[in-house]
Amino acid sequence: MTTEALEAIENCGAAEMPIAETCAIAEISEADYWADENAKKRYRIGQLRSKLEIRQAVIKMAKAGTPQMVKVYQDFVAENERNLPPLKELDPETTEEFDEI
Repeated sequence: MTTEALEAIENCGAAEMPIAETCAIAEISEADYWADENAKKRYRIGQLRSKLEIRQAVIKMAKAGTPQMVKVYQDFVAENERNLPPLKELDPETTEEFDEI
């Protein structure tokens, strides 16, 4: 797959374009897309890049005091807390001072 096609796929992933439309823009077949692990990876990287940019914007607005964004930020924190193991499991040498974090 060409560098240009992979860049187009990543950009489409960042814009949450459907796969069929992504393939049309990248000028590849859907079969070629599904057969190429690098293409699927680049699409996912594009999605994650947008997610990061959106979260960064939310955090910036939350820090500025936008009430709606503070709530969205709190939702991000809660989601992360559900997905992370306790701190002690991350570092077995953690001192008791940080056990309650």
